[in-house]
Amino acid sequence: MPVQPAASWENYTLRHELRIKPKRVRHRGLRVVFVFIALLLAALLLVVTSSLVTADRLMKMAGEPISPYATNKFSSFRSVSFPSAGGQISLKGWLIQTGASNPRGTIIVVHQQGGSRLPLGLQTASLYSHLAKAGFRILAFDLRHSGESGGDMSSFGYAEAEDVRAALAWAVMHTGDSPIILYGFGSGSTAIFRMLRQLQNEIEEQTPEEDGTDPDKNKKEPGAVELKKRVSAIITDSPSRDSDDFIKAALREKGKSVLFWLPDTTPYAIRLSLGNSEKTDHFVDFTTLALPVMILGHKTDSRLPEYAYRPMIEERLRIHPGWTSVYQREGQGHLSSYEEDPDGYTDALLTFLQKWFPTR
Repeated sequence: MPVQPAASWENYTLRHELRIKPKRVRHRGLRVVFVFIALLLAALLLVVTSSLVTADRLMKMAGEPISPYATNKFSSFRSVSFPSAGGQISLKGWLIQTGASNPRGTIIVVHQQGGSRLPLGLQTASLYSHLAKAGFRILAFDLRHSGESGGDMSSFGYAEAEDVRAALAWAVMHTGDSPIILYGFGSGSTAIFRMLRQLQNEIEEQTPEEDGTDPDKNKKEPGAVELKKRVSAIITDSPSRDSDDFIKAALREKGKSVLFWLPDTTPYAIRLSLGNSEKTDHFVDFTTLALPVMILGHKTDSRLPEYAYRPMIEERLRIHPGWTSVYQREGQGHLSSYEEDPDGYTDALLTFLQKWFPTR
């Protein structure tokens, strides 16, 4: 058998290696791609899972209980209940009566996330007592998953807009034709803003033949037009332009987390769990609202970033200075200006109400 020349053998070996090496390179490259995709999917799964779990925990946190001694300061009140969420949730509250023979108006109180119909704790009873003596009825109720109301979870004002509408409809049907004032605390304010936006959207979508009522109801409920007309003023303590700001604040209060994405992803997870991924900024609606507005709180909110409230308040004062009243304590705080100065807070509030709803 003839011996293959050395040169020919080297050429054969080289050709053989050239055929094998590209396959090895391709296989190694595919492994890198697969590992990268696997890591990316694992990271995405971690983000989604952690966000949904965090959102679920925030929404299911128990609210403050109702003190059995809170009603001692009220001269007259009665317990009330009304449905929300298409009748699936029962909301509980009080209708606190005024001794005046001709009430000046009805104030509907909308509390903050984690609160109750007593948004300032037991001190709220003193505030209600002053308002009742001044001639105002007060509808103080618990939002869903709060106090004595039903519901499995709360949502920093998103779903609570339904509860505010239910309370407004109840007040329209049961408290006569006197003015109605919506009084929001913290995230309760964004629930009010969201409800007003929803009413406006319904009005714009209605045909001339529609009146906004539900013909299937045994008792005719007021439609969007009537509800919106009956709102005569807004009072807001420690407001923000967006419910997401309160969600992020709640996460900050829990301390720093290695899961740095949660402040950005948890609000979306909450909206997604409600079947609504729309983020709503109430800046324009609040600043252009053609109603008397009273803003209470501190000059610096200790819970919210400045961009969440300061530009909104300043723009409101620029556009509607005559229709806007502001009581802000020096320093920092959140829903604590009444506690720090109950007399100053009450005087400012009553002055605002006297200006727009004078004693008859």
